[in-house]
Amino acid sequence: MTRLSNFVIKSLKIAGFLCFSYPVYANELCERFYKEPVVSTNINYGNVQYKSVPKSEIMKFEDLKNPEATLGLTRADFSIKYDFGFEKYKVDGGVCTILSNINFSIGYKAIDVLIEDKYEKGSCEYNAIKEHEDGHIDIYRKELKYYGNLVLDELKRISVDVGPMFFNGKASGKKIGNKIRKMVFENNNINILKSKLEKALIDKNQMYDSKDEYLRVKGLCKAW
Repeated sequence: MTRLSNFVIKSLKIAGFLCFSYPVYANELCERFYKEPVVSTNINYGNVQYKSVPKSEIMKFEDLKNPEATLGLTRADFSIKYDFGFEKYKVDGGVCTILSNINFSIGYKAIDVLIEDKYEKGSCEYNAIKEHEDGHIDIYRKELKYYGNLVLDELKRISVDVGPMFFNGKASGKKIGNKIRKMVFENNNINILKSKLEKALIDKNQMYDSKDEYLRVKGLCKAW
């Protein structure tokens, strides 16, 4: 069984002052300072953690396809992390800021596999459940590889298109941080890709949790 948990884009790390802006904010006074930012990217496929938990812990998830027949569950949180730096230049009437470098990391911090604790580690039943859940892990990672690269391509495009930003006072980290959050999190292309990834994960994991697969797993051990 699998469950897509908290499928949202999150901003988890902001290093120093953050610089992002829409071209409309770029002041002609600042254009001369523009240079293409250095962009680095990474896909995190998630460290797998197998956890033996009471049945009640698994039953907490309301979207289980067949709660009573569920012996294990795989879940992961998708996120976008970023940290970046900027340069600033004093000009008449204020400050110009430009994005100098940015690093994007997307994917899963962890993939949690929950297995009912009535099955002892190393037992036939435990190994059978683990083997099935490993199939869910493969689905999570394959879909992330495909859609994750598309998301990163879009993030690269956004970064390169960023123009200089003019502030008529001090360039505060809060103001600049709001610009990057808006630019990334309200980007239609990224949100569409996120939705497609979510749908693909739900559809393929549900298809994998078929009746035939359930019977196959149950047939691996004599005593359940």
